[in-house]
Amino acid sequence: MESYENTGLYPQKEISVREFSGGPEDIPSGACGLLAAVGDFKLSALLKSALCLQYRGRTGAGVTLKGIYKDHNFYVFHVMYRNQHKVNELENFIESWGVHIVESQEMVPRRLYYEYDIPIIKKYYVAPPTLDEIRYRETIDDEYFYILKQVTKFNKMFIKDARIFSSSKENGTFLTAFELLDTMRIYDLEQFEDADYEACLIHLRWPTSSGRGLWWGPQPISVGEIAGIHNGHLSSDKVNAIALEQLGIHLHVGTDSEAIFLEVDYLLRNGYSIQDIEWIISRKFPCELENMDENERRRFNELISDPYLKKMKMSGPATSIVMSEDEIIGFTDRDHLRSFSIGYNDKTAFLASEQRAIISAAYFLQEELDTIYDPDAGKVEGFSVKNKKIEKLNYGWKRDVQV
Repeated sequence: MESYENTGLYPQKEISVREFSGGPEDIPSGACGLLAAVGDFKLSALLKSALCLQYRGRTGAGVTLKGIYKDHNFYVFHVMYRNQHKVNELENFIESWGVHIVESQEMVPRRLYYEYDIPIIKKYYVAPPTLDEIRYRETIDDEYFYILKQVTKFNKMFIKDARIFSSSKENGTFLTAFELLDTMRIYDLEQFEDADYEACLIHLRWPTSSGRGLWWGPQPISVGEIAGIHNGHLSSDKVNAIALEQLGIHLHVGTDSEAIFLEVDYLLRNGYSIQDIEWIISRKFPCELENMDENERRRFNELISDPYLKKMKMSGPATSIVMSEDEIIGFTDRDHLRSFSIGYNDKTAFLASEQRAIISAAYFLQEELDTIYDPDAGKVEGFSVKNKKIEKLNYGWKRDVQV
């Protein structure tokens, strides 16, 4: 592939560290808009309905599409670079993991670098190392977790210079520091209208957490087959991060919501039921404990007494929607300080921060929904999807775990 590093493709040499990683202090106030769909739907209708949430916040928008890269065996990295002179150096660093960059592509048309103040954004098709080489390099016996670890290290080491914001074999994440219409235009998201995706997460507005900025913080936060969107602020973010670090799972972006996304993925991968996950992240009030039967109370106390699980609680106003492999899980804080709505039929399910987005999505898709409701405070709701077929997960459902 042709290298554009010195051909004048990028009119600006770099974005300042302040804008890329810290962000200006006068970001307009607002609240994050969330919309997710799973099943059989049209991307154009979902994007159109998400625009009704744009009033919530003016800066930052992103989209994750599940399944658009699943027809090959490569990892697909989406990488943004603050400084064009770092591109070759950091590409070489990626290959030092023992991976091979099979192909690289520019993700942004040349003309748009003159219209927007944006980082250099590139796509890489990456062949993983062999299992023997992975075992030689790390005490890891799994290709997927090896790649996750390396991506996390990269994002922590080069926080001022670059960000790998999508690193899946199946999914693609597309985000900018601008509004949703700009994100759609910069990546030409219309090109994916007829792609074989089966779930989508859309987030509007950059995170409220301090210390991250315009290009570092926009959601969905995505690493491997995990992606998440979040509205609100977690007062429990530090204890959540400690629990993960004790389990050898490290944040790579560092916003308050990322810990929740990684926790949900951990709990699903380790065979906890939807009911277990709800009890772990949404602690019961004393009056609720009195209404539980003896077996439920015993299980609840067992979960919250675990040295790791007891730190995985969600405190503070928040709504989160997390995609982990073939499942999408959504929930609010136990005090219901943020809104959360669900609507679905036998074909498609929607999860959103407002019912208006769900009603709009159904209208644009010309779908009649069987059910639209706002889950009770702290309730965890989930759907799975396979080949565009959805299943609503009951409280006893748990992922089959290969021992």
